[in-house]
Amino acid sequence: MLKAETALCLLALTLAGCTGASPGPNTADANMLNVADAAVASDNPDMALSISQSVLAHDPNNLQALYHEGAAYYALDRCEDAMAAYRVALKVDPKSSEAETGIGRCLLRRNAIEAEQAFSAAVQDDPGNAEAFNDLGIARDLQGHYAAASDAYQQSLQVSPGIAATEVNLGLSLALSGRAADALQYLGPLATSDQATPKIRADYAVALYAAGRTDDARQVLSADLPPDKVNQEIGAFAALVAQPQAAAPERLSSAAPD
Repeated sequence: MLKAETALCLLALTLAGCTGASPGPNTADANMLNVADAAVASDNPDMALSISQSVLAHDPNNLQALYHEGAAYYALDRCEDAMAAYRVALKVDPKSSEAETGIGRCLLRRNAIEAEQAFSAAVQDDPGNAEAFNDLGIARDLQGHYAAASDAYQQSLQVSPGIAATEVNLGLSLALSGRAADALQYLGPLATSDQATPKIRADYAVALYAAGRTDDARQVLSADLPPDKVNQEIGAFAALVAQPQAAAPERLSSAAPD
């Protein structure tokens, strides 16, 4: 990690013009924020936060820097600070769908109703925000509003087709709302594709269990888990199907960065 941090720091200095011809302020800031993106991608949100704040120090209304600051705080599990950054962004641009989405993601952790309001504003201000539609679906699922959640996931897929996380969320939502047969149509192909992950297979197993196909669910789980863990998962599925709102949050996938 140290070598990666050193490389990013050197890259930041270079792009900022400290080792060569100095670019204009806007170009330098944009390049610095590209480095912040790389820092987040390399699991280094502290550096991303430092870079975004260095830009904000001389340009406090820089929307992209505010977005990066909010995302870095979110990655650091500092949601109050993240929301503060996004609220400043909304003062600069009251119709900022990105800021509204960021606030909604933080609110998902504590209040699904308020999160739904934030995501609803985000998709109203930018109907092309597929990530906000996905997260709107999650907020609705957490309230047990499954039909409305399915609508949001489908709108997300209309804007950005083929996003696996959204397709999985839609399938899981259908399974938990008693539409297991429909869920299997979404999750089956995903779970048997070359891009399938253990989580996708596990969610497919949830749909199989919800459809009354417990043996098939066990068989799918056994591809990734030993027998004792399979039994534990089947027990968890029973609780999930019985009380989906209580157990669903950890299974639904936000579009937020990890």
